[in-house]
Amino acid sequence: MPLIASLHAYRLAHKTYWGMTRELLLRHGSRREAIVSLALMSVFWIELFDFVGAVLAEAHAVEEVLIVAKSTRTYFGLIDDLLRGIAPGDASSQKLCTLCGIRPPAPMTILLARPLSAGNGKHVDLEATLRSFVRLLEQALPAAVYGKLVDIRDDEVVAIACSDADTARGLFQRLRRNGFTRRTANDHGVRVGIGLDAVDITCLPQAYEEARLALEFASAAQPLMHFSDIDLAAFLIQRADKAAIRLIPEWTHHFSQAEDDQSRKLSSTIHAFADCSFNVKETARRLRVHANTIYFRLNRIRDLTGIDPRTYSGTSLLLTTLQLLKAHGNNGQRSS
Repeated sequence: MPLIASLHAYRLAHKTYWGMTRELLLRHGSRREAIVSLALMSVFWIELFDFVGAVLAEAHAVEEVLIVAKSTRTYFGLIDDLLRGIAPGDASSQKLCTLCGIRPPAPMTILLARPLSAGNGKHVDLEATLRSFVRLLEQALPAAVYGKLVDIRDDEVVAIACSDADTARGLFQRLRRNGFTRRTANDHGVRVGIGLDAVDITCLPQAYEEARLALEFASAAQPLMHFSDIDLAAFLIQRADKAAIRLIPEWTHHFSQAEDDQSRKLSSTIHAFADCSFNVKETARRLRVHANTIYFRLNRIRDLTGIDPRTYSGTSLLLTTLQLLKAHGNNGQRSS
């Protein structure tokens, strides 16, 4: 507790005690001298603490300005080092790390946050929005539970958080419970990525990369993303390299014509057929068509692609190819 607050609390406690004592003593008509002496002593102590408090407050304010001026560079340098997996070396950085509650081997994690509308053509007062995110994050993560270092860099909020146990998952649940992604600044939402726990500072760069990947997969529909919640198949498709994209076969153009009604029907049929566990009747009910229509479309898909969608391997290949096409478009698609 700050010294000024301690002095103020002591003064209030003394004042309250004196009020109670005075009320009790005044109920008795005798020993007026004792009451007067006690009153004088109480006034003296109250005035003394008022004076001492004012002197210390002024000295504390001056010292605080000096500390902030000296620690600003240390604060940012500490975050830089931790993100690179470097433990604080000098005494001031070590002290600051401890004061901010970053205390390995207690589990630590990295959080990244960006405005949802950044980069999509909408006007964003980015600096004000990011500052608002920082304030909301400070409110959502009480110092009694989480140690933290928070900074704004490269148009995003970066936070290193630490707690006694399950820091990353606890952070995720707390932010979701508090509606952090819905509490927006200037009507701009936020998407958040959170990495896995790291119990050693040397593991923080990995948590940083995990938070970056989680942020990449966060969206308006799911703005808060924990790294472990990323769908593996979606991750592999989204992160496919150029060689994998070049393997997209030519026949995918039969499914890629957005304005082509026949292409949309074939695409929806193979997706529904997979979701219905290869059950033609269930697929027909879902698409509200006759079962014979499903048989016709499956045969059509086989004729166009040379792949039998009635087999597990065939459907898996078709769905993977279509998802690659959706994620990467026609980039790298080989020609016949």
